[in-house]
Amino acid sequence: MKANMSETTTLDAPIRAAASDGLRGAIAFEWTKLWTVRSTWWSLAVAVLVSAGSSTALGMSAAASGKNGIEVTESAPHVAVYAITLAQLAILVLATLTITSEYATGSIRTTLQSVPVRGRMLAGKVVVVTGVAFVAGVLLATLGTVVAAPVMGDHGEFTIVEASRTAVGVGTYLALLACFTIGVGTILRSAAGTVTAVILLLVAFPQIMGLFGVDWLRDTGRYLPNVAGTVLMTHNTDPYGVGTALTVLGAWATFAVAGGYVTLRARDA
Repeated sequence: MKANMSETTTLDAPIRAAASDGLRGAIAFEWTKLWTVRSTWWSLAVAVLVSAGSSTALGMSAAASGKNGIEVTESAPHVAVYAITLAQLAILVLATLTITSEYATGSIRTTLQSVPVRGRMLAGKVVVVTGVAFVAGVLLATLGTVVAAPVMGDHGEFTIVEASRTAVGVGTYLALLACFTIGVGTILRSAAGTVTAVILLLVAFPQIMGLFGVDWLRDTGRYLPNVAGTVLMTHNTDPYGVGTALTVLGAWATFAVAGGYVTLRARDA
């Protein structure tokens, strides 16, 4: 009985804070919820395993190519970026479940009772998940670099500045991707629909748009999130610079969250 009373008190504290402390309370509420579900830990664990495994495999492939006389131009941080292509799916799932699982279980009603101002509730989710995604991205990029460098040998040489710049770029990309995903999830209210829609945008659409050989489609495809993300993570200048890439990703995230907010206001829980 005492244990139950203690547990109730622990759970009630964030709810009271959410109801009385404005945005700060909403952030605390979402932070507590995020770390008390197993899906968060599983998603991050998968991201770590995929990043480390892919970086190792890609690093070994680059080393083998170098030994066979093939010029290797990618450094260890860039190999870590390639590994993020797969690891980002785990972050995508984490961001998706943050909003869609509440609609699936009906707990969105409790959330809206605790944070009745819907824009504040959505802002709380965005702040918490994008923050976690940024930190995860920095750590994943660092892990991938550390894992890839030894197996690449001389072929993976890099500077601390390059590694740091790549890590911040990866963190920023994953944060904006998570923000975009929360917006889409708020609109669709379906985990399967959200994951499918975002993957289509990241993977399928760029391939499809490139198949037609139409100039305006190719030019438009340059402003899809995956292209902007690659520029941001690698600091390449093709087809545009980091500033433009950040603007493009920010625009995708902003429009998605704005659409989510409109949908949240227009529909019942």
